[in-house]
Amino acid sequence: MNEQGRVAEKSERTLTRGIRSWHVSLIALGGIIGSCYFLGLSETFSEMGPGAVILAYIIAGFTIYGVMQSFAELLVNIPRRGSFVSYTREFMGDTAATGIGWAFWVNWVFYIPSEALATGVFMNYFVTLPFSPSTSALIWGIIALAVLTLVNIYQVKWFGHIESVLAIIKIAAVVMFIICAILIWLGLIGSDLHPFTDEGGFIGLKVMLAGKGSAMSKLFPFGGVVIVSWMIWTLVNFQGSEIVGLSASETQDPAKNVPAACKKVAYRIIAIYLVPVCLLAMLVPYYEANLDMSLFTQCLSLYGLKWCAGIFTMVTLVAAFSCANSGLYGTVRSMYGLSVEGMAPKFLSNLNRFNVPMNATLFTIIPVWVVFMFMFMIQELGMLGGDNNPIYVILLGASGFTGTLCWVGICWSQIVFRKRLKQRGYDPQECLTVKAQLYPGLEVFAIVLQIAAMIMLVFEDQLVFWACVIIIAAAIIIYAVQKKRGKIRTVVTIGEDEVLFDEKFPPLPGSEAAKKLEG
Repeated sequence: MNEQGRVAEKSERTLTRGIRSWHVSLIALGGIIGSCYFLGLSETFSEMGPGAVILAYIIAGFTIYGVMQSFAELLVNIPRRGSFVSYTREFMGDTAATGIGWAFWVNWVFYIPSEALATGVFMNYFVTLPFSPSTSALIWGIIALAVLTLVNIYQVKWFGHIESVLAIIKIAAVVMFIICAILIWLGLIGSDLHPFTDEGGFIGLKVMLAGKGSAMSKLFPFGGVVIVSWMIWTLVNFQGSEIVGLSASETQDPAKNVPAACKKVAYRIIAIYLVPVCLLAMLVPYYEANLDMSLFTQCLSLYGLKWCAGIFTMVTLVAAFSCANSGLYGTVRSMYGLSVEGMAPKFLSNLNRFNVPMNATLFTIIPVWVVFMFMFMIQELGMLGGDNNPIYVILLGASGFTGTLCWVGICWSQIVFRKRLKQRGYDPQECLTVKAQLYPGLEVFAIVLQIAAMIMLVFEDQLVFWACVIIIAAAIIIYAVQKKRGKIRTVVTIGEDEVLFDEKFPPLPGSEAAKKLEG
């Protein structure tokens, strides 16, 4: 029995380690390239300005690196496959884990349909079915959801296969953009007269610093506070990072692949985010950002490379499907974690013959289908951005809030983990197989920044903020009522190769924790 009065029950069946090491490497590279990266960047770019966007991505990248370091330490030293929920429950308590886990699930139930509908809208660019555009988008969206359903109820290795292929496509597109953008910036390709400088040749900082005013006013046209107030919309671009940890935990060699995948996140952030963002800032004025299309497509089209527009439309289609696929994967694991920890009905942790949480998948995908059809019925086919229909931006904000809350839980859990180790007489430097780098400064910085970003959301979008708060509060209240009624299970179901903190690190004689037990 652990400190919270729970008993661990070993099970011979658990999630299969069916994801290959090469899957993890590719998912690690492409998993953080979602549709919000291609579409959401236009929003942050136009609302923050070039200098603020670059600085925001540097800060956000540093923050996510801290999150992944914390996640790697937990995943390897206390092997669990119940997603981040297992750690938030063990080190933050049932209340926090319930609120975070259910909010994460509800968010994706609404966000996955938007990505499926986006997939349908983009498919119309390539193959228009013999129906009206809206009906054609609906059919393509239904096909996308059907494929998502099949992928997530079959063997987990197929998730690895599909996400790896999609990652290759997304990575290739980003590399292509970087090459083209550098050549444009050097004045080697593109229009003879650059659209914003009235002259050809080397661009340098001409676009970024064009116009009147000081250099600082051009780099930070909305001030510096906007970096924090819009941090949620910056952080949401990194969502998918936690999928790297989740997929690595289901790989065949987690002790090797988990830390390797998480350590490389810094290089991925630089290559995939900072370099393209810097190039965009030097090629497109922030006030020209078009919210109705990918900023990548807009940039290349402005400089005469219109042939790239179709390519990036396809890539955005791939990213939308990939985001929905990885989101469903992570959400199902979250629900599985809630179930094995006793914070969701037990039947949701049942596994099918492929050792995939079938019931948790169906429990998630059915409301996803309902929300998808509802979105279509209210004719929200303008969901891909713009002021006329802000639903996509709203969903980005909600996803950013709950995703950030999940990351805060991971960092907080790791800090409590370290604290309890010392209380039990262990030296983290000696007993831990994998240790988070730059501890505790990086983790504390990540927590403070993310909490500040969530609080600042109330000033930017009160609807999103209060909707997320209500969802979290509702989950906690329902859990508290059920617990009072005695309907909450106190048995935690774990696999043969999984372990609880109390089991692996019992109090050593003479330690602070041992003295408390004796007293």
